Amino acid sequence: MGTYSTLTAFIIMMCTTPIEATGSCPTPECVTYDISTEANCTEVSFEIPTYDCRWNAGLDLNVDQVILGGRIVAYRIEWGGGGWSDWYVPGINDLDGKYNPYDQFPSCHVQFKKMGMRRTWTYFYDHNHMYIICKNP
Repeated sequence: MGTYSTLTAFIIMMCTTPIEATGSCPTPECVTYDISTEANCTEVSFEIPTYDCRWNAGLDLNVDQVILGGRIVAYRIEWGGGGWSDWYVPGINDLDGKYNPYDQFPSCHVQFKKMGMRRTWTYFYDHNHMYIICKNP
């Protein structure tokens, strides 16, 4: 794994550390209400390319919800040489340094803004990747 920024490390810790309420809690700081409706977060440690062109849909932050049914809170890309990127957090540090040169991929039904900006998760299309995703129960 690469190095983490303080924010990324905090998000990863918060999203992968389960919180449990217990009836026998001896201190007043314990959770005393039902938290079973909180999102469940899991790390998908290796995913092959999806070839789903919807990942290229500009700066839309709902693509993960549409494709995976949950919110990606952090992700990494495996680059061509086998090295992994640092963690990206959608909407925080994931603007891609490239843009969508066309308004549509070949044989893709999704229209893009030609010369439009995109998120780094665009590379889920043709790169291995990993992510932490939170889904509602």
